[in-house]
Amino acid sequence: MRLVPWRDPLPPGIALHRLDLDLAAEDGDAWPDLTPDECARASRFARRADRVRFAHTRAAVRRLIAQRLTCRPAEVPLRADAHGKPFVEAGSDNAVPLFNISHAGDHALIALADPARVRCVGVDIEACARDLMADADALLAMAFTAREQREIRSGADLPRAFYRRWVGKEAVLKAAGVGMAEHLQSVGIHPDAHGAIAVDCAVPAWAGIEAMALSAPPGYAAALAWHTKEQPL
Repeated sequence: MRLVPWRDPLPPGIALHRLDLDLAAEDGDAWPDLTPDECARASRFARRADRVRFAHTRAAVRRLIAQRLTCRPAEVPLRADAHGKPFVEAGSDNAVPLFNISHAGDHALIALADPARVRCVGVDIEACARDLMADADALLAMAFTAREQREIRSGADLPRAFYRRWVGKEAVLKAAGVGMAEHLQSVGIHPDAHGAIAVDCAVPAWAGIEAMALSAPPGYAAALAWHTKEQPL
């Protein structure tokens, strides 16, 4: 397993790491940094790849946060909200970082954010399966606004256009802290050719969430979303 700090420019207050996974390896060296409940959860995965993906991604998250909190990885107080989004139980410590994770195939992304500068953060990576578009009409109608559908269909590479918007949409909704299924039509994702993403939000409370495309490994698409706090003058 290899944890790589992100080298491309990122918004102020955000750090990003990519975890490259060996899904044929064992997951035992991740277990000392997990809680007993997480070890039990990992052991319930029937497929080795799923077990390795979960165990090593969660262990990497714990190690990165433990460095900031100066504690052992297994002592990091991770919890999950009503939508299953993990967070660090902050108490009164304003230094506790915000974070978000996503994994797909052989890779995971881990975003950490300074709560003094960032309100929320979301990240998504997806392996681009081109056969996903076999039932494109139903899929586009379910997941995308009318404007997004027009933009996707106007592109020369429909699967690429689909995934560029899908990862942006998921990153934004993860930053907002809501479930995907019920809010797919509440966010419009409009990427340009340079990696910037314009975000249309139908929910006023999400105004101010920004997004950008990330340089993903070949065969993947990825995006980051965040909401910057206003800084005092």
